[in-house]
Amino acid sequence: MGILKKSYPYYKKIYGILIICILFGLTQGIIGLVEPQIVTLIVDNVINPALGAKPVKNSSIFAFLIEGVPKGNLWQMMFILTGVFLLFLVLYFITFYIRWNIAHYFSIKCDNKIRLDVLRKINSFGTPLLKEYSTGDLITIVNSDAENIRTFHVATIPFTIDALFYIVVASLMLSRINIWLMLLPFMTLVIFGIITRKFLKLCDEMYGKLWEKNSALNTETQESIYGIRTIKAYAREDLRIKRFSKKSREVRDFSTGFSIKRYKYFLAFDTTDQFVMLASMALSIWLAANFKMTSGEYTAFLTYLLSICGNFVDIIFNLADAREQKVSADRLYGLLDKKDEISALYGNKKVSKTPHIVISHVSAKADGNELLDDVSLDIPYGKKIGIMGKTGSGKSVLLRVMQAFEEFEEGSIIIDGADIKEYSRNEIAGAYGYAMQNVFLFSNSIAANIAYYNPDAKEEEILACGEIAQVSEFANNFPDGYNTIIGEKGFGLSGGQKQRVAIARALLKNAPVTVLDDCTSALDIETESKIFKSLNMHFKDKTLVMATHRAVALRDFDEILFLENGKVIERGSFDSLMELNGRYADIYRQQMDKEVFVRGQEPLL
Repeated sequence: MGILKKSYPYYKKIYGILIICILFGLTQGIIGLVEPQIVTLIVDNVINPALGAKPVKNSSIFAFLIEGVPKGNLWQMMFILTGVFLLFLVLYFITFYIRWNIAHYFSIKCDNKIRLDVLRKINSFGTPLLKEYSTGDLITIVNSDAENIRTFHVATIPFTIDALFYIVVASLMLSRINIWLMLLPFMTLVIFGIITRKFLKLCDEMYGKLWEKNSALNTETQESIYGIRTIKAYAREDLRIKRFSKKSREVRDFSTGFSIKRYKYFLAFDTTDQFVMLASMALSIWLAANFKMTSGEYTAFLTYLLSICGNFVDIIFNLADAREQKVSADRLYGLLDKKDEISALYGNKKVSKTPHIVISHVSAKADGNELLDDVSLDIPYGKKIGIMGKTGSGKSVLLRVMQAFEEFEEGSIIIDGADIKEYSRNEIAGAYGYAMQNVFLFSNSIAANIAYYNPDAKEEEILACGEIAQVSEFANNFPDGYNTIIGEKGFGLSGGQKQRVAIARALLKNAPVTVLDDCTSALDIETESKIFKSLNMHFKDKTLVMATHRAVALRDFDEILFLENGKVIERGSFDSLMELNGRYADIYRQQMDKEVFVRGQEPLL
């Protein structure tokens, strides 16, 4: 019932349709129940008389169909009974087709809504909450768990109701033949009930563990695919194959062990079926010998009994499936119900088109390590801020904290006079155009990747941003130019080419503040210089915050910060830092000497 309660917001609009589908299923059950009644008449009133026996009356509910037919007219009887039988058969296929198609058509829409809500939830997660789930967990939840919840609604519940209905009505049909025949379904129910209790306990124990192992395999698969370049670069395909094989074997061994345990119960169910069949044959033979059952009734009896046993097993399997579906529902709805305490701290205020950002005495930690230590920075709209420092000095952390991607423990960030937490996180994200250090591109065209924020962007806008980021330099060499399809995660482009696309993507967003996080590290000096020159022209009146290892790129910036171990150890304009003759000046001269050597030019300083 927990699955139904949690699923109600998604499936409430189609519960009426699902009830109609159940009614169609019951119609199929009725057809399955009445068909043996027709067969009973055919055996007792057509086949046996054709073989020389006398026709006999039986308990069939369709006896009225042939009451007016002369007893010797067997062909007419056969025509009427087979016609009715075929009519029911056609009706069965019609109801089956309608039921199956409308149930899936409407339930898939609900399934898609659940998947979208899961995706929105993942997108809204703060960093602490994301760490609770592996990639494999999230893939399993979005794919397998959502599908299991849909199966619960369109298959498990309806099929269980179908089976229960059939068992009850078939038992009543048996009682019309002989009341003692009711003992057999009851005996089957008692035996199956004892076995099922232990079987479902096993399912409860095993399905959760199986989910975890499948999730781990999904994570391993995802890493092996996305890390293919690194794997090949280090020629460690053998290592990944071993790791994948290990995870795969774990799933295989666990699934095999689970299957062996399950089939022990299946053997018990089958043995019960055989036992009931032997008992039923003995009872039916005794009844037939004492003229308490006709040949046709005997045929109907066997049909009903076999179907009752089969439906008992179906119910047990459905209950087992429901255990697996409960595990899926607990995982999926557990994720949706997770409270992101970080998101709850933010309000709904909108960021202006010309934000003035003030970072005051901000400190940030992670796992006890100081990432930022008492950092202050004033960024009025239109100011250009450059950030330098060694790897791990806190450059990227500062940029993420600015954009509310990470939280800080001390200090404050003020936007237009209001605390950052008064603003909507989406509004904060919308205020920044961000080219990340680790570039992610989608499996689409170069143009579509640049226009990711605004898919309706005009071609001239895309090309203009591509020119600034020097994308045209390589894109125009492809036969399809900007319409060239690149592989997943930018597969097919070099690191430097991907960085240029990322810069163009950030520029096309045309946000009030553009943040570039060391996104030219894979570029050669000449291309990098062209991009920096274009950026200086593009950002004459806009805010630009750029972290880089290239000191020369920051010559025209209004203020430069040099970080070390999360602290600002130098700050000022280019001229003031050169006069200070500290870390920045030293790095600048070293890089200029290198650049002069590469270009064969005279030094600038």
